[in-house]
Amino acid sequence: MGRQVIYVDPQGRPVRPPKGTKGASGGNAAAAFIAFALVGAFAYASGGHFPGTAGHAAAGVPARGMVAAGRMPGGSSYTRASWAAALLKAGGFPATGCNRGAITAWETAEGSTWSWHNPLDTTQPGPGSHPINHVKVQSYPDWRTGFAATIVTLHTGRYGPVLAALAAGNDAQAVADAVAASPWGTQSFQASCAR
Repeated sequence: MGRQVIYVDPQGRPVRPPKGTKGASGGNAAAAFIAFALVGAFAYASGGHFPGTAGHAAAGVPARGMVAAGRMPGGSSYTRASWAAALLKAGGFPATGCNRGAITAWETAEGSTWSWHNPLDTTQPGPGSHPINHVKVQSYPDWRTGFAATIVTLHTGRYGPVLAALAAGNDAQAVADAVAASPWGTQSFQASCAR
């Protein structure tokens, strides 16, 4: 089954894909519904609107005001490395050794509790989630919801340098530095390319 991509406007309504993209392809109607349901749930959770991206020039990043919601991985068991690989795939980022190294180092820097299904400690509310600390890091009911929340957070328009570094895929430390300089809240950390 191919990857299902649906583009939505800031209110969570489906729109035509930006010029030059292939739009919805592969998958089936159920996969399309699942992707749209995730986007709609996050739109509802954020007060009826869905924040768009900041119009990043990086290849593969949707145009301003649009977020691509791919099929989120499910599964019941992940390691730091397999979660990083699944996040990169779900987010449409290059699955390079540098990106895998950056994401696994970021997971380690966060030190999240694995049962929260939230290795990067996002605070994005999602269906069935609840805050677990004073900064409102969320615990999600399953991996699929945690992946979706992480991707939604990355595309709120506040993480352009992180998205650009991931899109380049060639410098783990550039991703780490972009994360540390962003409002995510992660302290500086070291990252290197995985083999």
